[in-house]
Amino acid sequence: MKKMNYLILISIALTALANAAENVTPKVADALVSPRPGSVTFTGWLGENLETCRQGRIFGQSVPDLVRPFAVREEDKMWRCEFWGKWFTSAALAYRYQADPKLHAILDEAVTGLLATQTSDGGITTYKPAAEFSNWDTWGRKYSLLGLLAYYDLTGDAKTLDAACRHADRVLKQFGPDKADIAANGWWTGMAASSILEPMVLLYRRTGDERYLRFAEYIVQSWEGPKGPDLVRKALAGTAVFKMFPGPDPKQKGYMGGGSSKAYEMMSCYEGLVELHRVTGEPKYLEAAQKVFASIRDTEITFIGSGSNWERWCNGRARQIEPLPEWMETCVTVTWIKLAAQLLCATGDPRYADEIERSVYNALLGAQKDDGTWWCHYNPLEGRRRAAPEHCKMHQNCCVANGPRGLMLLPTLAVMTSKDGPVVNLYEPCKTTLLDIDSDYPRDNVVDITIHPPSPQHFTLSLRIPAWSRATKLEVNGKPVANVQPGAYVRLSRTWKQGDKVRLTLDFTVHCEKDPGGSGRVAITRGPVVFALDKRIANPSTGEGVVMAAADGSVKAVAVKTDGVRITLDVPFDTGGKNSLLRFCDYASAGHTWAEDSMLRVWLPQPLNLADPFAGIAPKKK
Repeated sequence: MKKMNYLILISIALTALANAAENVTPKVADALVSPRPGSVTFTGWLGENLETCRQGRIFGQSVPDLVRPFAVREEDKMWRCEFWGKWFTSAALAYRYQADPKLHAILDEAVTGLLATQTSDGGITTYKPAAEFSNWDTWGRKYSLLGLLAYYDLTGDAKTLDAACRHADRVLKQFGPDKADIAANGWWTGMAASSILEPMVLLYRRTGDERYLRFAEYIVQSWEGPKGPDLVRKALAGTAVFKMFPGPDPKQKGYMGGGSSKAYEMMSCYEGLVELHRVTGEPKYLEAAQKVFASIRDTEITFIGSGSNWERWCNGRARQIEPLPEWMETCVTVTWIKLAAQLLCATGDPRYADEIERSVYNALLGAQKDDGTWWCHYNPLEGRRRAAPEHCKMHQNCCVANGPRGLMLLPTLAVMTSKDGPVVNLYEPCKTTLLDIDSDYPRDNVVDITIHPPSPQHFTLSLRIPAWSRATKLEVNGKPVANVQPGAYVRLSRTWKQGDKVRLTLDFTVHCEKDPGGSGRVAITRGPVVFALDKRIANPSTGEGVVMAAADGSVKAVAVKTDGVRITLDVPFDTGGKNSLLRFCDYASAGHTWAEDSMLRVWLPQPLNLADPFAGIAPKKK
């Protein structure tokens, strides 16, 4: 008997996996599909961070502490309702990555505990009966629904799906035509509540129940109402996200008195819109999500791949040197990565993978504590990192619960499948079903890929060439491949056999980049990594100097080994005829004592006081 073509086997496996959980075939197929659970194992920097997170936060979380608020129901204004679902979806992704029986038992415990709190009308909530659907309650119900669906996808447990349906039905009884308006519910112009769009579409896909599809379409229609956020029309019109809503009201003091361009909740709504595009085929939904993504990238995302001030859009790309009070919430980083992942799957456009990579290696990894037990709420571009504060009188925080969701998503994106063959998006050393990646990425720029199909097979191997890699070399079995373009996939179509090798040599030229806001300050990059000064290792010199950069912005920096940080560069400064060196480290390592001794700085004044390179950094107000 002839061996079946590898791609057919992959297609059958993926279809069987989808059919096990779904009753609805999307009208629009994704361009890229995630690999089956357990088929990708990271062995490098990302793998270390995933394991740290798995041990410190996934296993370290007390499940009874997450369930208890649903049992006592004493809340009327806070967001304890979100913590179970955020942690659970992270843990489900962790199990998808590594099927640990200990973790499965914890997932079972978490679902059993939550469902024991479900009321006779189907609701699952931390809110008092008299306060149901006020403030953050609908937002929290979204996360519970996402968690239950994640458990159903892993186990196929019919009782859990039934509980998810009854939980959703309680929401359907509350909102809709001739009922309460979901676009006027809760916080941030209804965006928090109406972001339940995403799990409603997912529930429709798993049940085939048209009521959930109709409710999802109702949510989008409600955005166009007099009190709605009007997210589709504004995005299609090209309105910048910062201008979609009024700015902060100076008469209203404090966090909640600010403007309504709430970054996290807004992007969550567009995630749901991409899901709705899949099942309806409506092109404007995808177009709106793509346009808003481009607006965020071009006007809000900073050098390290995150954005927002006080969790709201603030025209941040042009304001990177300002000492804004609460720079770049980790929840925003994670949701930016998740929205990029949605669009990467839907379109197959490598630009979304470029943005994921930048965010991951800088903002996301920088936010996790070294032991994985806690996360930063905000990510500064200068000053010191600080532990996220505890929320809701629990040993918990929105970003501590959310950060792991971003990390645990990465194995689903690293090596994906298209109709033509495997697609490599991330160059983390890893082992997969069809190929292995050997690298010390992003410390080193050489990536070796070994192909191991069960028998010779003809397919296309697609490799993302990052936009920052201006001069990339590519070889297949030692023979050079021409016309390798940055910001695109190079597609290698051939009959592959066991042991075929691909070598990718990426352009790791160090660059001195100018502040987009026109301040004259500069920052240092190499590959996907942003570099920062860290007070522990900077090795101050004397005098004032400017970064010695060529006309094209390239810098002859030297990589050196330094204990306690991942990647270190010695960068030359011109001090008026003499050269001095300052030592930089990768942004993710900078500031990692979360204290003054590891104060950091990304954007450098020119000239810089080399004797005190942290001079002028204003202390954060308490």
